[in-house]
Amino acid sequence: MNAETESAMPYQAPAVDIDKLRRTPVVIHTNGYTLRNLRHADITERFMGWLNTSEMSSGLNIGPTNFDLPKLTQFIQSFENYRRYFIGIFDSRTNLLIGFYTIDVTPQHRVGTLTAAIGEEDYKRKDVFHVTIDALLDHFFAERDIEKMTARVIARNWKMLFNLRDSLRFMVDAHLAQECLTPVGDRVDVVSFAAFKNPPPGRGIR
Repeated sequence: MNAETESAMPYQAPAVDIDKLRRTPVVIHTNGYTLRNLRHADITERFMGWLNTSEMSSGLNIGPTNFDLPKLTQFIQSFENYRRYFIGIFDSRTNLLIGFYTIDVTPQHRVGTLTAAIGEEDYKRKDVFHVTIDALLDHFFAERDIEKMTARVIARNWKMLFNLRDSLRFMVDAHLAQECLTPVGDRVDVVSFAAFKNPPPGRGIR
């Protein structure tokens, strides 16, 4: 095969052991918190209570969830640790589930899209995001074949905007005018942030 033929060959990504990813749970210990996949025992009335609040729905820009325990269990089980991850944030001292990350993956591009939320009232004013996000990114970049992590934030979600703006890992990728609709039909801007396994020139860690 000559050089000209080689350059015309399509890029072939290294094989990923999908079954291994699905079998291997996410377990990360960092700064007094544990990030891990949920177990059946974690799906409780307390978790369901804060997940169903209007404050949570507004922050995630979704309509009312109205989960009962069977529906919530089915929802959590739909995250299969390859294209979709639901990672609980637990206080390591008490094992209390206080919030979560979700990550939706586009495997062919090695890109994940992240959502984060804190549900327990006593933790909403703590820097949970700042002290857990680095370990989460490091894990997904090293162990889950992800090279770019994005977060799309409604421009009115000031708390998450400040969290990402102040992060040393995320950079503003784009400001998208009138990008999406709210559940009540308002059209709103979205700010897209990105973190990179290998930051491109000029986009390194600040």
